[in-house]
Amino acid sequence: MTNVLAKSVDHNNYIQPVQSIKAAHEAGMTPIAVRMELESIYNISIKDSSFMADGFLTINFPEQIAADKEISPQKPCFVFENDIERNQFTILETRESMQIDSNNPSDKYKFAYDFSGKFSMGSSNQYRRSPFSKLKLQINLAPVCKFDYIQKKVALVPDNQGETDTLNNFLVANLKVPIGYNLEKSSLQSEVRTWPNSSYSWMVANITLETSRWASFFRWVVPLLIVMIIVIAAPSLSRKYYEARLSIPSASMLTLVFLHEAYHSDLPNFPYLTYLDKLYIFAYASCLVIFILFIIDSHRDRDGRQTLKINLPLVGQKVILIEQLVQVLCLICMSIVAIAGWYF
Repeated sequence: MTNVLAKSVDHNNYIQPVQSIKAAHEAGMTPIAVRMELESIYNISIKDSSFMADGFLTINFPEQIAADKEISPQKPCFVFENDIERNQFTILETRESMQIDSNNPSDKYKFAYDFSGKFSMGSSNQYRRSPFSKLKLQINLAPVCKFDYIQKKVALVPDNQGETDTLNNFLVANLKVPIGYNLEKSSLQSEVRTWPNSSYSWMVANITLETSRWASFFRWVVPLLIVMIIVIAAPSLSRKYYEARLSIPSASMLTLVFLHEAYHSDLPNFPYLTYLDKLYIFAYASCLVIFILFIIDSHRDRDGRQTLKINLPLVGQKVILIEQLVQVLCLICMSIVAIAGWYF
């Protein structure tokens, strides 16, 4: 079953999940059982794509590995691969060996460690729906001892005795998240990259946080909508107020620029447009179109307004003003951009 789930990298190696001690034995690997608990996540910075995390973990080394490498609580044999500031990363205190039963050989090399550090977030593509995107955090654990990978094929596996749900609940049982975030889901996954004669193992703690979508909507989208309503309503003003009509789209454009800059002040420079970026681009285009419409209209006869004759279903032929047509098109296009921008 493990081989069925394996993801092929090329014809010489592949990546496969190994989610239990039993699965590791079946794959011909030596399991190192790991259990992790995150105690707090804080100082989340989307701009720096980083976060701080505290927690502890237990690692149960097989005797044939621990004895050979002289592994001890004072000599950790692991590293966090996505730790940003490794020189500042700290093991707060080494907990005593967790020998629950001194007569049980499986607990002889079971060690526990506190840890605290600054970690890099997951893929940068997760912000495409910003400010409504979910925040996906990862902590990647990997062994660093110089194991004999060719003979032993070491695999980090969850120490769950086959109880996946219990392990995932343990990971976030006492987790404290920053104000404004809610924990959506979590998982502890183990993967092994295997070559014909060797392998490399790592374990990933996945945490997904979400913010209130209503809070994001009122903070970022509502100001944009208010400006757009003012711009779209501007053509309804009497032509005798053409100076005021001209000033509305230009002032609104300036307001949109400041709102857009405020939104990006907490974000890195993404190589793509976020959901809110697409809304702002449409808002810029709308302001420009209505401003040009007013410029053209100001040069026409003040007593005449350009009209169109349109056949409407169930209504018949109707005469409407160009300004009214532009207003309707802006509303329709804004709805299309809001829907299409969410998926593309």
